[in-house]
Formats: sequence, C-alpha cells, structure tokens
Amino acid sequence: MMGKSLRSGVQIALLAAGLTVAGLTAPAAGADIKTLKFANGPLSQRPDPFITGICVHFGIGGEYNYIPTKTAELVDEIGFDSFRDDLAWPVFDAPGTPPGVLRPTRLFDFMKLTKAKPLLILSHSNPAVDGGVKPMNEAGRTAYADFAVRAAAATRSSNPMFEIWNEWNLTGGQRPPWLVGAGVDSDPRAAAHYSALARTTIAALRTTEPTTTLLSGAVGSDPGWQWTQAIVRDGAIKNASGLSVHLYNHCEPDVRTRNATDIIDRLGDLQSRLRAQTGADVPIYLTEFGWPTARRPCVITQTAAADNIAQVLLWSAATPWMKGAWIYQLKDQGRSLDELEDNFGLYDYNYNPKPAACAVREAIKLIKASTTFRLERPFRDVFILQATTPQGIRLVGWTTRAEAKGTLRLPNREPTRTKALCNAGPAPASNSIALGPEPVIVDLDAANVTIEVSQAP
Repeated sequence: MMGKSLRSGVQIALLAAGLTVAGLTAPAAGADIKTLKFANGPLSQRPDPFITGICVHFGIGGEYNYIPTKTAELVDEIGFDSFRDDLAWPVFDAPGTPPGVLRPTRLFDFMKLTKAKPLLILSHSNPAVDGGVKPMNEAGRTAYADFAVRAAAATRSSNPMFEIWNEWNLTGGQRPPWLVGAGVDSDPRAAAHYSALARTTIAALRTTEPTTTLLSGAVGSDPGWQWTQAIVRDGAIKNASGLSVHLYNHCEPDVRTRNATDIIDRLGDLQSRLRAQTGADVPIYLTEFGWPTARRPCVITQTAAADNIAQVLLWSAATPWMKGAWIYQLKDQGRSLDELEDNFGLYDYNYNPKPAACAVREAIKLIKASTTFRLERPFRDVFILQATTPQGIRLVGWTTRAEAKGTLRLPNREPTRTKALCNAGPAPASNSIALGPEPVIVDLDAANVTIEVSQAP
C-alpha cells in the first residue's frame, strides 16, 4: 500500500464517472444487435478458486481507526477469502524487541480473529541494516531474504501468502514518481534492482516454504507495462506463484476511462504482452485496486465506485489467468471528504457502509455460488457473464458506464424477472432488460436460451 501523498500524487499526475442502476427498456433506434446462445451445460472450469481479498491497516497506519474485532467481523461477513496488510521489516525487527514478541503486534493479533487468509507484504526499508534502505546490494538483499524467511516461520500457523516488497517502481519526491521503462542502474527504481531482490528472496523462501503462495512484482503505475515486462524477463517471477500488480484510474484525464472496463483492458493488455514474451499465460494477482469517493479533485460517486468494483470482481472470476483481486480498502482511513487517500473504503471512517459494501458482498456471493463461468463481450462496453447454477441458466449483464446504454432481449420467451446486484427485490417482469453499470442478474429455468444484445450508438 503506497503512502498517502504518493498514491494521491501519482493519480493526480496521471490525471469513476457517475453510474446508475439498470432498468427495463427496448433497444435504442439504430442500435446494433448481436445474438448469443447459452446452454445449461458444462462451462470452463477455473484451474483454482478465485481469491477475493481486501486491504486493511494493522501492520501500519495505527491512526486510521481500524478496530480489530469490527474489521474481522466485516471481513468474514462479506465473505472475503483473504486480507492484505504490511509486515514491515523495520517493525518486525525493531531494536529492543523482547525474545518471543512478534511485531507489528496489532497485525499478529488481528490474524487470530479472522478466517481470511493473510497476504502479507514484506515491505519497507530497514535503515538499521547495512544496505537495508531499498536493498540493492548483496548485503541488503541477503538481509531482506533472511527477514522474509523468519517472517514466514513466525506466521506459518496462519497459512499466509507473501508479496515481495511494494511498488518498487514508485518513489515519492521524484517527478514523475513512477518509472517509465526498465530504468537505468543509477535509478533505485530500476527493474534490475527489483529482479535481483525478488530472485534472492524467492530462492530463500522456497527452501523452507515450498508450497506457499509467493507473489512477485507488486507493480505500481507502469505506463505501457515496460517495467513489468523487464522484471519478468529478468527472472523476478521464476519460482513465484504469480505476478502481482496494482491498478488505479480515478484521476485519468479522460473521465470516460475512470471505470472498471479500463482496468479490465489494461489487465488484458498486460497478459497479451506477457503471453507473447513467455509463450504462456502468466498468473496475475491484482493486489490493489479501488476508487476513492472524495469530493475533489477527482470526483467518483459512491454508486460508481460500487459498480466498478463489482464489475472487476465478476470479470476476474470469469478469467482463468486472474488468480485473485484485493480491493483497496475496507474502510476510509481518514475523515476529510476532500482528501483522496482518506476515501477508498467500502465503509466510511466509522464503519458505516457505502454502496460498495453491498455490491462487493453480493458479487462475492454470486462468485462463490458458481464454479464455472463463461464471459462474453459482444460490444466494447457490454459484458454478459454466464455462471453455473444447480438448475437453469444464470446470466449477469452490465455496461461500462451509464452513458453506454445496453439491452438484453429474450425473444420468444415469457417476461422474466430480473434483479439488480444490490436491489432488494426483483424488477418488473419483462423480456427486454436494460443494462447499465450495476450488474443485473437474470435467472432462467431453461436448458438453452438465445438472447439478443444491443448497445446504443
């Protein structure tokens, strides 16, 4: 998790749109129409269950009002498989720590309260160690790897996953803070420095943790994915479980891209590049994504944030090479409505739910009720997901944003009731269903169904 000023600075320098729920309608005049057929039969099985995760702050951020028992209650209630937090090197190895005492204390205490699996970021420079400030020499890398091995041993009872460092390619105070390209040796952000650290650390961890999920990358903003491709080429994910990346777009100059579809397309572009580079799909873990709901400078409504997050989760679950996604973050970490970093939460500072809390809960419920998926994208801004159910056919449809009007029609069928993801009751029965940014669920008691999908011009 990047620091407050750095995250906000990156996003403002990069300089979602408000979205609305779906209703019922007919195709707009002049709309293109495509036909899709679905059957109540076997779909593509995911190679492993999709991990739904949430970022919290017990390792750092003691002033953020994270209450352990309340947080654990919500993590389990929503149904998250995992939580992500910092296991900071200088805190774990703080001078004067008594033997047998594990730090950060709040983090170790929290791990005992929830069923969710920890994803621990092995993070932060350690100025008390020779070469430990962004470890780029052999002594520093060896010391960091030793810390990682000891951290794994200390947390083994919680069956954690680990992430190697956090956003190495970003440094606050530099303009821009992100690195474009692989970088040169004199730049501490350079891909070669991270790759060397990752190789050393993964090799050390694999001697004691042969089956533990180890994530390499933790990539911050990387225009064109050049830095990411460089660390993969340099062996940073060799013997790792996969590549982890972070994606945000809430301050993109083009407001039409401040949405889930932009995140989806960036992830697809990354996989295409890596597939061409390696000859195979690379397992990708999206370990940070989200949308702040601050009043300024980049305005995202609470409804838009909810819809965007749900869309990313549903698309990811239906994409076999997407292994997990962690939302940033469970609750607002501050009270200011005008500070971007304070407003990323599914809940506000005092744990009052925003619309995203319901959207995420319902999206996870839908994902866990299905083991196989089929995803169609008949138009750039229209998505249709089929999920398995005990009987019949379940379709989930949405559009990128409110301005992208879509329609799902069920020709030659009786009117069908539908339900918006977070609408308490079903919508009026119809065989012509408007698609908007809030996913709409259509359950059909049928062995086969043909639908017509349109997007207004």
